[in-house]
Amino acid sequence: MTLMTTGARSGAAATRDRSVVVVLLLMLALVFGPAIGLHVAVNLLGPGAAPDGLVSAVSAEAPRGGRG
Repeated sequence: MTLMTTGARSGAAATRDRSVVVVLLLMLALVFGPAIGLHVAVNLLGPGAAPDGLVSAVSAEAPRGGRG
């Protein structure tokens, strides 16, 4: 079994590595960017009235136990 040494890399390999890092960062930004943006927007706008048909997360009375 031969182990690779950590010697100097060729220019083509370094360029390929850089391309992989750029693509990885781009994919992470596309996945997590919208979620982070929405989180920041919601926190900046603050809580508002719930739209029709939606129940507010905070209610005045705690729900009762049991399934009815």
